[in-house]
Amino acid sequence: MSEPSEIFLNSARRNLAWFRESPIMDGGGRWGVGERLVLMHGNDAMAKIHERFPETTSHPNGLECLEQRRSDCNFETALLFFLAGEWLDSPAERQTARDLLDYLYFRSGLLNRMDNGLLYGGWAWNHTRHDGLTLWMDDNGWVCAIQFLLARLSSELDQHYQMRHWATLLAAELRKVFERSFKPEATGEMGDPEHLFNGQLELPHWAVPLLCALALYLETLPAGEEAFAVQTDLHRYLDYIFPKVKSTNSSELGYLMFLGATLMWSKKIADSGEKLSSAVMAELALRIDVNPYGILPAEHFEAPPGPHLADLIYTINFAFVGMALASAKDARFLDLAQKLGRFLVEIQDNGAEVPALAGCWR
Repeated sequence: MSEPSEIFLNSARRNLAWFRESPIMDGGGRWGVGERLVLMHGNDAMAKIHERFPETTSHPNGLECLEQRRSDCNFETALLFFLAGEWLDSPAERQTARDLLDYLYFRSGLLNRMDNGLLYGGWAWNHTRHDGLTLWMDDNGWVCAIQFLLARLSSELDQHYQMRHWATLLAAELRKVFERSFKPEATGEMGDPEHLFNGQLELPHWAVPLLCALALYLETLPAGEEAFAVQTDLHRYLDYIFPKVKSTNSSELGYLMFLGATLMWSKKIADSGEKLSSAVMAELALRIDVNPYGILPAEHFEAPPGPHLADLIYTINFAFVGMALASAKDARFLDLAQKLGRFLVEIQDNGAEVPALAGCWR
């Protein structure tokens, strides 16, 4: 094993241990994974946090677990443990993935299985539903894409949970919401005119997860009208966003890196994915070089901004995963992927301040 691989694998093991040993995933995944852990001592956002996330559990050292079970967070964690189980040949990691998927499909109530005027096959953003069955473009995009991916990786999981069935239903609806919402020629925000989904497609934050789902949907479709429509939608967005790469902020570029890398693995649109990924990689490398702090500046609208801040919610995480995915297809992306990866290893929490945070990223 090469030295970088060992560093990254050890970091992944520490993160898996954090999920198991911290309050974020009590019960080993059978009741899902919480939204996040938050340190409350001196936290000036405490009132806002409690208003948005009313279900919390307090732990020592001023730590609180936001207990909302989000569909996207739980699918992402299930994918993490599934891949760890395959890579490490670990029955324990595979079982945790199954426990999380059991929760999602059978216990959480997140999946709308009853067509009562809302989207059949859509996923609520969290299990408490204080605001009803709120559907988000980004959350449902990630969920749809991960279902397609897991179905491709494991026919057994696909059969047990009917993943491809639910993903196909959702993808067809996501195509409809994209087509009625994506209107770059119009002025104003590109939201859903039918108000079924929340999100604004002018920002990659919302567009990219939806388009990643459509890209994986495209791989399952035979030649025909639906496949042509999906491919047309992907090209429409690429034609829109490509001229904007240099003017897009670093956080949104991380999302575009993820989209480009996903398309690089497509059998039907790989050339376009390579073109987008190359342009985004060049711009990300430039942003790092001109920043005196040597990192991607935090510029997302939901997080504190600044060139000195390493944003691990919306910026470095997406840029790294996208770059790593692209590098597995094309070695030109490897150097920057490893540079970002080493930085993430360096700042992984060691638990010195709060032991329950060992192995996570803040």
